Amino acid sequence: MRSNEEGELPRTEGTEPELQYPNETGYYYRALTYPPRPVWVRLDALLVRDPGMPRHINGAGLDMTGERPGTLTHWVPSLNGDWLGRVNFSIPYADGRPPLHLTDQLVPAYALRPRKSVRRHPEEVGDADASA
Repeated sequence: MRSNEEGELPRTEGTEPELQYPNETGYYYRALTYPPRPVWVRLDALLVRDPGMPRHINGAGLDMTGERPGTLTHWVPSLNGDWLGRVNFSIPYADGRPPLHLTDQLVPAYALRPRKSVRRHPEEVGDADASA
């Protein structure tokens, strides 16, 4: 554990994302995103294979390729200054079973990117269909 001359850990309050909920010592251990934000989760970045490891294909396993939609609820700082997102998302099975739903998973910031939520009014959908 690193510390400065006074024996305290360096603090990062005031940096993006907005830090909330200080504990009794004044440290911010979690940062709430308000409102929860839609994100893409890069499954390839969550499971990195050792280059020398042989592959054993399992047709009933989880499909850890591509991106999946998720919802970012919090940012959590690590001791080393990296950020982890607390995310809800699902991972599909290769054999087509219903996906595995994951709640409050810590995902490194490099594996997340913003997802634009497209909300269309029913009138817009009808107009788009009529013009096609």
